Amino acid sequence: MPMIVDPSAPHVTPPDRVTSPDGWFAALVDETWAGVVLSVNYTAGTALDDAVDVRRVRIVRQDPGAAAPVPVRSADAAYAIEGVGTAYDHEAPLGVPVIYTATAVYEDGSTGPSSSLSVTVPAPEPGDDNDLWLKSLDEPSLSLRCMLVDWPGPSSAGRQDAVEVSGSPWRTLAYDEHGAEVAQVTIDVPPERVDQVRALLRSGVLLAQVRPGYLTRDAFCVPADISGPTPTGKLGSSEGYRFGFTIEPLERPATAGQSMRLPSWSWDKVAAQFASWDAVAASYSSWASLSTNGVT
Repeated sequence: MPMIVDPSAPHVTPPDRVTSPDGWFAALVDETWAGVVLSVNYTAGTALDDAVDVRRVRIVRQDPGAAAPVPVRSADAAYAIEGVGTAYDHEAPLGVPVIYTATAVYEDGSTGPSSSLSVTVPAPEPGDDNDLWLKSLDEPSLSLRCMLVDWPGPSSAGRQDAVEVSGSPWRTLAYDEHGAEVAQVTIDVPPERVDQVRALLRSGVLLAQVRPGYLTRDAFCVPADISGPTPTGKLGSSEGYRFGFTIEPLERPATAGQSMRLPSWSWDKVAAQFASWDAVAASYSSWASLSTNGVT
């Protein structure tokens, strides 16, 4: 069947592929979902001598100002059979450059060479209506950008115990680190997103991200005190619905041994699109290509 092309249609610009100097490590920024597709191929270019002995790859990300790099959730460590593998990072901070470093891991657990590159995941522009990213760690396809209606100043609870001292006007105070900054937020979403937000807010641990201009750290959280959806107009004809919830930051969940989760790709989608494994094999040139739906 011929492909009909509209000459007046604007050309689609493919995402830029960033490659490490050695040619083995590559990254593609997924602007649709504010993530990064990562891939290694130790047989590319001047191949690694013992590429066939590589079984895994460990990828870490260095964020600006961070004391040390952190493991990428789907690459701690990811399979890289015979030197070829993929990972996805849905947690990179927005609007700032980060550095990824991939290290080959051999069958006996020893490590090989490291490769590095840098990319920036774009943040919502100032003035954009949808300026808050809410990302689900377990069900990334529920993630979405939404309109932030209200984000009051956060509060940080003190942890103090005071004891009265006989004969002294002063009390003795025991104190500890202040609690993480807690914020009550309100978002506005169109009617067609209401069910998605209902599911998203109840999907477990989320990552909340805004552009650097908010001067607010990215926060892992389980939304609490959920309210809504509340129509912003007449019930049944409202153009928007509001949800309110509490963001109380949590320590970053453990990354070791986590599988790769892409927002727009899963085994369910593979099963829905292909009638047999032969059809899958005929459509993708490699396991790495299948794992990212051809985006490597």
